[in-house]
Parts: sequence; structure tokens; C-alpha cells
Amino acid sequence: MSRLNQRKPWRYPLSLLVLGTVLVTGAIAARTFGSSGRRGFSGNPGRTGESGLDQTLIVDGQPKSLQLMGYSGTDGRSGGHGEDARNCSQPSGVSHNLRGANGGDGGDGGDGGDGGDGGNVKLYYEELEQLREIFVDARGGQGGYGGDGGYGGRGCSCRRRSWTVNDRRYHCSSGSWGRRGRNGRTGRDGTLGRLQIVEGTTPLEPEQPTAELRLSDFERPLALSKNVWLRRGGARSLLASGSVVADEYEEFVERLERSVALAWESDRPQSQFSDLDVSLTLTANDTIEASFPDDLWVQGAIVEDEGLTTYQIDTILREAEATELAIADANRNPRQFNLALVDTAQQSEILDTEFVVKIRSTGSRVGFRHMQNYQTRYEGEIPAHLVSREHNRFVLDLSGLPLETRDFPSRAQVEVELLITRRLGDHEAEQTVLWQGQLD
Repeated sequence: MSRLNQRKPWRYPLSLLVLGTVLVTGAIAARTFGSSGRRGFSGNPGRTGESGLDQTLIVDGQPKSLQLMGYSGTDGRSGGHGEDARNCSQPSGVSHNLRGANGGDGGDGGDGGDGGDGGNVKLYYEELEQLREIFVDARGGQGGYGGDGGYGGRGCSCRRRSWTVNDRRYHCSSGSWGRRGRNGRTGRDGTLGRLQIVEGTTPLEPEQPTAELRLSDFERPLALSKNVWLRRGGARSLLASGSVVADEYEEFVERLERSVALAWESDRPQSQFSDLDVSLTLTANDTIEASFPDDLWVQGAIVEDEGLTTYQIDTILREAEATELAIADANRNPRQFNLALVDTAQQSEILDTEFVVKIRSTGSRVGFRHMQNYQTRYEGEIPAHLVSREHNRFVLDLSGLPLETRDFPSRAQVEVELLITRRLGDHEAEQTVLWQGQLD
């Protein structure tokens, strides 16, 4: 006999079962007396400290002290205490269980304000040793402390824990204390200010490394400029002893300046794309990068000529124009079965096009609503020699695929699903076209 069959059934005294039922029923039927306490208010967060002032100085060999400290954030306020439950007078002689109202939860403490960042400093110099006369204190401000969460309020207490009415026992349970509020987060300390150094005493001119404009506004060369910096470590070793700045600093290397022009070499009128934006960027490598909207496909070239960079647009179209192939007609002869498609956007001269096909058929006349009777006869890429194109019209010779003649009898129902991939350089888009029909 299995161990499962050897187990003896549990037996409880009838009185215990009845008591359990009464307790469960009583717990469900308990009524609340008193009014729950309200939740304490949440403490306001502390204010973020102001950052230290940025400063530019031409070093002249005289000692200088630059105080660029960030200000500390203020502390968050503590949350309010939850209110005690109110009107806690316990009814007497009632024929149901009672439960006291709960105390209100304590309010959350406010987060401490973040410390302000230290100010940045740019120093122009003739001799590197002169920087040792400059004391810089660019420490960040301290974050404020978070406020304390408020204590929860007291719930209503039971004056009598149990009583009897008509030989039935009833019980009272006290209300819960409210939950204590969350303590606020301590604010983040501000970051150290950063040092930039420039050899020479002539201030750097403002830079414009990027520009964004409408194609229609790109009528004359645009001037871009960029100051190139080299990052190094050991900033404090350059300055007066005790200086407080970030260890990594930047040293000016050179200034790049470029004029950028646009040359429109596309066969399509520029006015068709005048509402689109182009973003131009002069990089630290002294090259021009052009960025167009994601839904715009562009091919071109960059021509450099004595400080003038010309971005030449040779081919351009909208992405949606690459997926506008549609079925034009079909030859339903099983021995000369082909489909013709037309490119309604008329962009096939500049796009590479590939076709993958799935052909399904059935010999019965069940109609296209009963596709479970269809069987796949071919699935794969259509070889290039079976695809002919004349301008924007494609003809797909499907009868040239390795198909079994017996699978395509007269009046067979056929479904052709085409997955069309079109490319222009690195751009690619897919389109699915479906044809259903009956062969002759």
C-alpha cells in the first residue's frame, strides 16, 4: 500500500470547526468605528544650490585668487505627522464584530536640494609657469539633507475586547497605527569646476560648429567654425598649491573654419524638397558631416576646394517613394504565367530592386476564403534573368521558376505574395504585394 493511502484523515472536534466558522464570518462582518486619521503633509524639497560663476582671466604673472565655489543645496522639510483616528468611542452591546479606524500615515520627507556645480575657468597665458600664481577654488556645493518622514497616527483602541449578545460572542480589534513617512533623499554634491587653458592673450572668437536650416534657405555659403581642445590630466599641478578643480582639463589646440555650400545636381526640382531640413556639422577632424531627416534618402559627394566645402546632392527621394510598386496586370496562361508591376512614384531608374516570391495554388474551386486547401509550390528569390524592366514597369516571369506543371492545372486558384526590397546606397525599404487569381 502506498504512503499516500496510509495517511489517516484529519479529524477536528465539531466545536472547533464551528468556532473557526464564526471567526472567519466575524472577520468578514466586522464594522469599523471611528474616523480614520488624515495623512500628514509631504515636506517640501530643498532648493538646488546655484553654480559658481564661470570666469575668464588673462594671466599677467600677478597672484590671483578665484573663488568659484558652487552653493550648497538647502535641506528638505520634514513630513507632517499622520493624524490620530477620531471619534473613537466604541459602541456597546452591538451584535457584530468591531474594528477601530486606522491612524493616518506620516507624510514623506522632502528631498534635499542638489549642490551647485563649481564654476569653470578659462586662463590665457604666455608662459605656462605663470599659471602657478593662480589659485582656483571651484569645488561644488554640498547637497542638502533630506527631511524626516512623519510618524503615523494612532488608530482607535478597543475599550472592550469581547462581549456576548444572545449567547453569541463578538470581538473588537484596534485600528492600526499609520505608516511612517519615507525619509527624503540627500541631495547630490555639486561637481568640480573645469579648467581650460589657452596659450596667448588674444581671446578666442565664438564658435558655430553646427547649423540647421531649410533646404530652401541654403542659397549661399554658410560659415562654420570650431575650437579644437585636447584633454589632459593633472590640472591641479598647473595651478597654485591647494587649488580645487577637476583633474581633467582642456588645452586649446587650433581653430577650424569652413564655408559650406550646397550644389543641387539631382534631376528632380529642389522645390519638391524645400520644406525639409539639413543639419551640417564641422567635426574636430576638420570634416563636414551632413544629416538629413530619417525619411529622406540622399546620395551625394563632398567636394573640397580652398576652404570651401561643397555638399553635392546627386540623388534624393522620400522613403515612401521607394514602396509604391503596384500590380498592373497578369498573364494567366499557366505556361506563360507572369506578373507586371508599375512604380507609381517613378523612381526605378535610381533604385536597386529585388523580388522574393511565395506561390501557392490549389486545383479545386474552393475560392480564396479557404486558404487551408492551398499548398506552397515555390518560395524564394526571383533570379535576375526572370525580371525585366522598362523604365518604371517590371515584368516577373513566374513560369520560368522551377514549378511542377501538375500543380497549376487549368482554372487553378493561385496566390502570389511578393516581398520587394529596394535600396539606394545604405538605405533600404521593404514592401509586400499580394495577387490572387484564377489561371486560364
